[in-house]
Amino acid sequence: MKRKVIALTGYIGSGKSTVASILRQWGYKTVDCDAIAREISEQSDTVEKVAQLLGKEYAPNGKLDRVAIREKVFSDAQLLKRYQSLFFDGVKARLQSIAEQTDGTLFVEISVFYAFDFAWDEVWLVQCNAELSVTRVTARDGVSEQSVQNTLARQQLPPPDRIIFNDGNVQQLQNALKIALQQANL
Repeated sequence: MKRKVIALTGYIGSGKSTVASILRQWGYKTVDCDAIAREISEQSDTVEKVAQLLGKEYAPNGKLDRVAIREKVFSDAQLLKRYQSLFFDGVKARLQSIAEQTDGTLFVEISVFYAFDFAWDEVWLVQCNAELSVTRVTARDGVSEQSVQNTLARQQLPPPDRIIFNDGNVQQLQNALKIALQQANL
């Protein structure tokens, strides 16, 4: 079977992780670029680079303070680029390795779509209204609405091959996902 790598992207709080979870339950292989980045962020050399870039208070006790970092970097476009560049090469290399070892279809959850070039076979956009995104993220992460708005304003998304709407309940999301899978002959 030919390998197919499909990007699952969308704004923060749109439901990318929920879609990936459903796909896993249905037997599809998935990988999360944020999880790969978290693995990289736990490496001591990465923690030191972040401390040099942002200040030691953002890496107390050798661990990154993700909430404080998000508040800081998403309010400054140039700082965000410099921060993200600390992770992208490692994420791309790990993703490439996983894709090369995968037969069939691999769904890749990716929040920062333009982080690196990759030969995607398709791009699927998980979408919901912005108000719902803000509500989901403030409840999930305990951050301010302004923090979520700053993140939303900085995210850039590609033109998608398919859109998965996630404004309703789980059953509606599953139905939308089934339709997308059928359209993609998966």
